[in-house]
Amino acid sequence: MVTDQFVKDEFVSDILRRDIGIIYQTQEEVANRYFKERTGTLRKFLSRRAFSIQNSNGLFSVYIGVLSYLRFLDMQYRLPSAGLSSKRAKKQRAKYAIYNRVVWGVLYNETFPDIQAGFTNEVREAWRKQMEDALSNNILPNEIK
Repeated sequence: MVTDQFVKDEFVSDILRRDIGIIYQTQEEVANRYFKERTGTLRKFLSRRAFSIQNSNGLFSVYIGVLSYLRFLDMQYRLPSAGLSSKRAKKQRAKYAIYNRVVWGVLYNETFPDIQAGFTNEVREAWRKQMEDALSNNILPNEIK
């Protein structure tokens, strides 16, 4: 039998995996488009997409390794506006956003709303059916789509 807690945990875990993938994909695109390749460490790190999700009694923790300089790359390229209007300078600098804007943008605009409002009774029943079908066919939850 599939419990409500199991269904909820699988739903949240799936949302977290999806959105971490979005974060890494966006960071890769920004790095490839706007940053010169020097040692290749940044691109190798972003392409690995290493993270772990731990669940303890319905409380989720996501662990993502971060290069020490990754958080500061978007600040490094914030040049003085040098005659540009503040709106134009802000727009110019926005394309270099690789950490804060990406991470918090995905969390606040996609992850939190999906977890908060997305787990309706219809979703709960659909997930329950998927889990029961998987258990009856001996398919692991990660293989369900």
